[in-house]
Amino acid sequence: MAGMASGSRPEKSKSSDIIDRFTEWSLNWVPDSMVFVLVLTSIVFVMALALTKSGPFDLIDSYAGGFWKLLTFAMQLCILMITGFVVADSKQVKRGIVAMLDWPKTARSAILLYCFVGGAVAWVHWGVGLMFCMIMGRELAVRKRGLGIHYPFIAALSYGVVNVMCNGPSQSAPLLVATPGHFLEKMIGIIPLTTTALSPFLIALQLFMFITIPILAIFLMPKKESAIEISDALYSEFTATLPVDDVTALRPAERWDRSRILQSLLALGILAWVGHYVFIKGFGKLDLNSINFAFLGLALILHGSPRSFTESVKKGVTTTSGVMVQFPMYAGIFGMISDSGLAAIITHWFVSISTPGTYAWIVYLYTGLMDFFVPSGGSKFVIEAPYIIPAAQQLGVPVAQIINAYSTGAQWANNLQPFWALPVLAAFRVRFQDILPFTFAIWLYAGIVSSIAFLVFPNGL
Repeated sequence: MAGMASGSRPEKSKSSDIIDRFTEWSLNWVPDSMVFVLVLTSIVFVMALALTKSGPFDLIDSYAGGFWKLLTFAMQLCILMITGFVVADSKQVKRGIVAMLDWPKTARSAILLYCFVGGAVAWVHWGVGLMFCMIMGRELAVRKRGLGIHYPFIAALSYGVVNVMCNGPSQSAPLLVATPGHFLEKMIGIIPLTTTALSPFLIALQLFMFITIPILAIFLMPKKESAIEISDALYSEFTATLPVDDVTALRPAERWDRSRILQSLLALGILAWVGHYVFIKGFGKLDLNSINFAFLGLALILHGSPRSFTESVKKGVTTTSGVMVQFPMYAGIFGMISDSGLAAIITHWFVSISTPGTYAWIVYLYTGLMDFFVPSGGSKFVIEAPYIIPAAQQLGVPVAQIINAYSTGAQWANNLQPFWALPVLAAFRVRFQDILPFTFAIWLYAGIVSSIAFLVFPNGL
């Protein structure tokens, strides 16, 4: 973390040594997500070969058949990630962030504002929230320099707050099962968002987190005398201004590249359609397609010109490589699990260790564990769904509540997972070791609260 902050680094405590060891273990033994796809494929193949009547070629045939089943879902997720990035990357959003940061005058009030606003944005759209919190966090470090706000703490909040608060209507599993034609429709039908992401249970849980996480952040914030603020080098880098185009020297084609007319007309048409859709059908009928369409229109109108929009899209596309390549491979795993009969065997295992009162909580913990190794809510759901959903049906637990347990567990575990932290670490120029003490505390708190919620209300509210 060279150049992160001014001042000398304090001596390591025993707790920081444990954190360093944990992080080092993670970096040494937790490989790239592509490796996990290959490992899981091998594990599922061997399990199906040993526990079912399927032969090797039968399993390969099932893999090939499943490989193409989720291409639509993969493209939907790519659009979700790209449009979220493009919205947060707009000049209007950045100007709004700067204006908001002028309000708080103390370190505590600045952190409270950061958590409340970042959490609200993350709930609406996790992709926008992640980008928004990174931009706002950097501006917070710059504009509140001198108040004694620990720089790695800001970076940790930009990651931890998003992980806890993003369990809203943009989560892939609830959106998937709300979208007609999804791969589980014959098993569970269409499950509207009003019973999952917008259910009274999950809204109440998220509202409790929304109120208490900022308070927890205040308790976690290092004291001013021990805080390490942003360094001079990073301050200069984050405040540097880009040169402005000389529009008088542009060719006609370049002027069209920067024109707002056509793009704004398209954006207004899209947003009008989305508004009419919500007015007629209500928020409960939102699905992946309508959410994506809404954020596409918002991204178009915020950027205004084709040049600005496409440049931002180019940057956003880099976040989707794992989805484009790995999703079909996860679909192949789904094919082997479903066709071979392995799903029924794993379903029996889950039923044998669960009761109707504990099953949602077990799924929450299991998903959290799985997420450490398969850090993707969408692709992991494809693997888990063939057995956690039938187990819920056998136990008489509402499928919607299991979707809630799944999405909550997937986000909870990210606080200990370096994979999704990589953009945050790059944006703030910090190491995972620097933010882990704070994200661990958030993980522990969220785990306790969510466990109580799923044990007390196993079927939802």
